[in-house]
Amino acid sequence: MMVRARGAWRLGVFLSLLFILTASLGPVLYTADPNAQNLLAALSPPAAEYPLGTDQLGRDVLARVLHGARYSAGIAVAVIALSLVTGCALAGVAMWFGGAIAAALTLFSDAVYALPGLLVIILLADVLGGGAAVIIFLLWLVKWPEYFRLSYAVGNQLMNSDHVLASRLAGASGWRIFRFQVLPVMTSYLLSLGAVSVGQIVLSIATIGFLGVGIAPPQAEWGMMINDLRIYWQISPVQLAAPVAAIVWVVLALLIVSQSMPAPKPRSSDA
Repeated sequence: MMVRARGAWRLGVFLSLLFILTASLGPVLYTADPNAQNLLAALSPPAAEYPLGTDQLGRDVLARVLHGARYSAGIAVAVIALSLVTGCALAGVAMWFGGAIAAALTLFSDAVYALPGLLVIILLADVLGGGAAVIIFLLWLVKWPEYFRLSYAVGNQLMNSDHVLASRLAGASGWRIFRFQVLPVMTSYLLSLGAVSVGQIVLSIATIGFLGVGIAPPQAEWGMMINDLRIYWQISPVQLAAPVAAIVWVVLALLIVSQSMPAPKPRSSDA
């Protein structure tokens, strides 16, 4: 079972790294303009000039998929970074002060977490308009409670565990306990949550793009591409399958990583 888990984890990491390389280097290596229209070549099948064919406006589907990957990856990284900083910082405040402050922060995070996140994003995106900044803000708004709840729960459990109490009795400083016994375990949990969150964010971006309340045209975005091409699926199945396959690729890769990530092992604070 352990060998299978390691193999699955390596596969997930490989697919994730491949996506990162594709998102970062793809538009550089394949320099076709994703917004250039050629109506005479609309809905052309895959060929040498257009490896994945063209859409209904004659735009290069491969170029748009590659630029859509960069767009989705950039937003996902920004949202995860903001949510991680916000959640961990508030969890630290709650653990440090405790009492009423911890109760208030926990109640507030629970209230935000209980909201139907995707519905809130769709409604507010329609009101505030599209754009990367708006999408990042809305996704952060519904994502940070996950990091707060996890950090606070794991941090409290670790700080009250037997091995941490033993280290305190042995005279270990709070910084050494945090560095060697708390941080490694929390990092593993947060990485696992981050991997799942990226997949969820990519799906959320595609959903709001599909509904037409995400990024404004002509920016290439996978959900918007699916919405534009879905009525042509019988004559252009490859063009429609390209953004769908990209979404499945990212979500599946990160799900494998999160499910097969090695268990955290705290080190001794005497090290």
